[in-house]
Amino acid sequence: MGVQLSVVVPVYNEKEYLSECLESLLEQGDDISEIVVVDNNSTDGTAEIIKEFERRSPKIRYLVETRQGVVFARNLGFNSVQGELIGRVDADTRVLPGWAREIHDLFTDREFDAVTGFSLFYESPFASAQRNAVAKQDNLGNLGGLKDAPSLTGSNMAIRKSAWLSVQGSVSDRKDFHEDVDLSYCLLGNGMKIVQNLAMRAEVSGRRGETGPIEFLSYNKASIATLKHHGAMNRRLRFMIFRSSILHTVLWPAYRMYDKNTDAMSVKRLFFRPAARQMPVEA
Repeated sequence: MGVQLSVVVPVYNEKEYLSECLESLLEQGDDISEIVVVDNNSTDGTAEIIKEFERRSPKIRYLVETRQGVVFARNLGFNSVQGELIGRVDADTRVLPGWAREIHDLFTDREFDAVTGFSLFYESPFASAQRNAVAKQDNLGNLGGLKDAPSLTGSNMAIRKSAWLSVQGSVSDRKDFHEDVDLSYCLLGNGMKIVQNLAMRAEVSGRRGETGPIEFLSYNKASIATLKHHGAMNRRLRFMIFRSSILHTVLWPAYRMYDKNTDAMSVKRLFFRPAARQMPVEA
């Protein structure tokens, strides 16, 4: 079969999203050899969904990581794969047709160590505007090929297993770090090459936009802590992080009013709706 691609999906209480994620991966056909789902102590029925998919397909492998934290779930998955290539997505990621083939083509034809893809939002009040803008740029031929990437995005990425094995002893397990950014700087620090493949498409939920501005500040503090750990913090990056906090605060009311079930806005939802999902880092 040639080079094998294993995909790792760390999950914690993802009953609402996991089925569509796994369906999209199985639809990639033989371009994916195995799908390793690592349950990080879910209590909402996520485990039953994984077991059902495991019964349906021999490609699905169900693992449990009892140490709480996405970094531990990721590490167990990466260390357990059988393939020479490791894909990584979140439970709310839906990979699009050709996603796995793009990974194979990239690592077969070029000497890169890791790649991050290009993602579109769903469940977002701005999803339609984003898709229209992307379609326009696609028609103009502006969103093709590869470009340098400063970091990997955990919701849509792939790495050579050999690259992972070379840095696994140096990645941090601090839960107040962004584990994907930490991994990226470990790779770069070892002279490895990261690129973005704009044709490696996926969709991710916009649910993170519902996070309150104060909690989002804590989320961005994890970015600062990770970059400082690697000696990479500078004025430009600090300004980008500050700008993302401001932008999130401006857009947050729209996400609060947005009803993903009806794709409509309601002022009432701004004041009466469940709390947003906790972000995957500790303050």
